[in-house]
Amino acid sequence: MSELPQVQIDEDELVSTGLLSTYDRLRDRVTAWVDRHGGRVGAGTAEALLLVPDIFMLLARLSLDRSVPRQTRTMMAGALAYFLMPIDLLPEAFLGPGALTEDLIIATAVLATAFGSELGPQAEKYWNGSQKLRVVLGDVSSAAHALLGPSLYDRVKLVLSKWGVDLEPAEPEQPESNDAVQE
Repeated sequence: MSELPQVQIDEDELVSTGLLSTYDRLRDRVTAWVDRHGGRVGAGTAEALLLVPDIFMLLARLSLDRSVPRQTRTMMAGALAYFLMPIDLLPEAFLGPGALTEDLIIATAVLATAFGSELGPQAEKYWNGSQKLRVVLGDVSSAAHALLGPSLYDRVKLVLSKWGVDLEPAEPEQPESNDAVQE
């Protein structure tokens, strides 16, 4: 019986496997698409699409973290699965990475719902984005209607309601007024 040949594995190749290679491929696809179409889709849409790889990685990391409550991990995994479906409300299989807009909005709505609980420190720990995660979630939520248009927004809202997730941006907390201030 002959011996199997020895295969040299470059450590740099190992770094870019699994989730990291998925991140790299997604980042490359989105960046290339934005470079080609950015002027036609508007700066807001282009900026939102560039968040997709970071949001995708955050969902993956949270869904794999056993210290995250099971129900929350299940929500994260559901949003992650939606990202991976080639045919959804805006099918990436036909429309390219620009169709990831509704995936991004669904993912950020799920994250915002989970982030309202005790998940904040864990989510921040895994977040790679350059802006604060809470700011990103708020910005995407606030821009969702403009990014999707009224018809698709309503359809995404319906999908999320089945998961128990609210798409509407949370109202900022108002400081209590003290009308009875005495001098």
